[in-house]
Amino acid sequence: MTKPLILFLGNSILADDGIGLVIGKMLKEELEAEGNDVEVLEKTGFSLLDYLEGRRRVVIVDSVKTSNHEIGDIVTLRPSDYQSHAPFTSHYVGIPESIELMKLMGLEPPKDLSILGIEVEDPYTVSPSMSEKLQGELSTIAKRVHDFISIPCDSR
Repeated sequence: MTKPLILFLGNSILADDGIGLVIGKMLKEELEAEGNDVEVLEKTGFSLLDYLEGRRRVVIVDSVKTSNHEIGDIVTLRPSDYQSHAPFTSHYVGIPESIELMKLMGLEPPKDLSILGIEVEDPYTVSPSMSEKLQGELSTIAKRVHDFISIPCDSR
């Protein structure tokens, strides 16, 4: 049996889109000590296939901009949520397309896939700095992400 995989995604040069990377670096050591595989990646879309294949449980943490939540809120999403709404992320090929490609290729997608979106203000501006509001919430965001990941699958 494989360990749960936690993928923290982001882009370090797109303002708030780097939040997944920052939170991943904050939590990596602790989550690994708790028995998880943890990857902090500046990759998206089809480049995630090798990470997803054959995993039972995967949690993906990334930025989202729904404009329906407060900056820093944690939004739980399903791949189908991406298809029924306007694009939430700044990525051209996302999780739904990657999962669909896995199925078409005969690869086994994760059985338990959770997507945690961190509501951001600006995931599009080229800047190495996050918005002040998001920077001020880093510890709180990290705790909420950790708490979600630590909940057993059947309790969610």
